[in-house]
Amino acid sequence: MSRSSEVGGVGAALVAVALVTACGQADTPAREPVAAPAAVTPGRDAAAPATVAAVIDAGAAPVVAVAPVDAAAGPPPDAAPAIETWPFTAWNRAAVFTFNHVDYGPGIPLRVYDAEHGWSPNVVSHEDIVDHRVADEAVALVALTRGELEVSKCAFPRHAIVFYAGDTPVGSVNVCFSCGDILVWPDFEPGPDWNDDSKAGVRRRDKLMKQKLSGYKQAFPRWEKLFRDTLGLPLEPPPGVEH
Repeated sequence: MSRSSEVGGVGAALVAVALVTACGQADTPAREPVAAPAAVTPGRDAAAPATVAAVIDAGAAPVVAVAPVDAAAGPPPDAAPAIETWPFTAWNRAAVFTFNHVDYGPGIPLRVYDAEHGWSPNVVSHEDIVDHRVADEAVALVALTRGELEVSKCAFPRHAIVFYAGDTPVGSVNVCFSCGDILVWPDFEPGPDWNDDSKAGVRRRDKLMKQKLSGYKQAFPRWEKLFRDTLGLPLEPPPGVEH
């Protein structure tokens, strides 16, 4: 049984719902970034809301500040301990990226950063996220879909958030607003076993996919709002770029 046939109509229907507001959005006017507070520390503020709705609704300026990308960054320092939640290495800051402002095609990295390929050669912009609630929201949205979820056959993310331990990337979530796919590094959990066609295997796979798709229906509009309204980035591909 193929993966595409199982996801099938349910995934397509959810994508159609999720992408209704992604097409034809007007570009967000440029706004001055807010002053940067201390480094992002997950959970440091017990009074912080679980989402960034308050920040969005208040019409605040994009919560970003220019930050460098260290293309030579190596493995996380020994001082960065493992944690139980994704990305499973303690992180102290995050940054928002745009990348892949090129036509869709084979051989182009689909994650702005992962351990296997390093940095994408197609990074366009990168800015520190200076409000820790935005980074916490991104982690919560990864958990909501239980990590990665491809709902199309043509994933091509152009927006990403990268989590760092110091200057070393330890996690990235990459979102395609053209087709609705969410690609995550490292894996949130082991994926479904598409080769197990036993009744028990199919039941486990169906249960997992229903949970992921249910979370996706909630998460994808929040991803749109986070990147477009909170971080001030247009969701559409740049002019002249296909897909």
